[in-house]
Amino acid sequence: MQDQVNILVIDDEPGIRTTLTAILEEEGYNVVAAEDGYKGIEAAKKTKFKIAFIDVRMPGIDGVETFKEIKEISPDTMVFIMTAVLAEDILKEAVELGVQSILYKPLDIDLILRVIKEDVTKTNILVVDDEFSTRETLKGVLEDRGYQVAVAEDGLTAIEMAKKTHFGIMFVDVVMPGIDGLQTLEEIKKIDPKTKVIIMTGHDIESLVEKAISRGASTCIPKPIDDMDKLLQLLQTVKEGLVRTNILVVDDEFSTRETLKGVLEDRGYQVAVAEDGLTAIEMAKRTHFDIMFIDVVMPGIDGFKTLEEIRKIDPKTKIIMITGHDIEDFVEKAVSRGAFAHMSKPIDVVELLQLTTNAIEK
Repeated sequence: MQDQVNILVIDDEPGIRTTLTAILEEEGYNVVAAEDGYKGIEAAKKTKFKIAFIDVRMPGIDGVETFKEIKEISPDTMVFIMTAVLAEDILKEAVELGVQSILYKPLDIDLILRVIKEDVTKTNILVVDDEFSTRETLKGVLEDRGYQVAVAEDGLTAIEMAKKTHFGIMFVDVVMPGIDGLQTLEEIKKIDPKTKVIIMTGHDIESLVEKAISRGASTCIPKPIDDMDKLLQLLQTVKEGLVRTNILVVDDEFSTRETLKGVLEDRGYQVAVAEDGLTAIEMAKRTHFDIMFIDVVMPGIDGFKTLEEIRKIDPKTKIIMITGHDIEDFVEKAVSRGAFAHMSKPIDVVELLQLTTNAIEK
């Protein structure tokens, strides 16, 4: 059911208005019908419509002028022009103005329903990169997978585009002329907080991740982008919101933290690492982590002291304690200090992923 999708039908013919409204409502859409352009424009001022069907020839104000007014009010509304006559000059103007498509009467209802479903589920993507080859390669790959893709060669252009159009996802390069990718990210999130931004870099990605995530990025990817299958898989996880789960792995053993990081990133999570408790505490002051995996035995301050400090800074963080030592004494301490769960080393990958899922659901 598409009960969250509002559709506007504007047509002076009662039969078409009633029939189209009834069919769309039966499909589960919210439909508002208007008998002329003026009433359609008033409806658009009161309700945000995902899609509008507008007849070309109507008394008072024609379909093209109605289309212009509605796009001024709601630039993101997808407009379909309906016509029973082939008026080339009018239809050419409509296409030049950005109408989604032209539908000829008598209406093909199956076609209309198919078109709606395709456009409602379509993800608009903006690729922002000053390198022509990178942005055009990404554009081609994504369009081949059915995404609607636009490009911008710098951050300022991307910001202006974001003011006019909602983009579900943006790929933003870090190093660009004018303003850099992180500044672009900050401005985009002010304009459209729902846009999910993937930061791209050809430089040190480890130092970039924390800055990007703290500014609202969904994830970071290295350049050059060679593995397109992996990119498309990442894109799907971004669409589904999985990478919104930020995880910090705290362990002084390089092999343990990198293994956990790799396993979790392969499942689409956003993962950072810290090699000791003090580093983890400083990171927690700057960034919210949904989940932390913390080893007990570490130099400086141990895992339990780290747990206590993290709980003071960010009580909402779910903490999973890890140990390779006495499990009985460890469990009691972990639970009493507010740990969400606990694990023993060597790490069982199945248990790791299950605990992560449990922490997200909780």
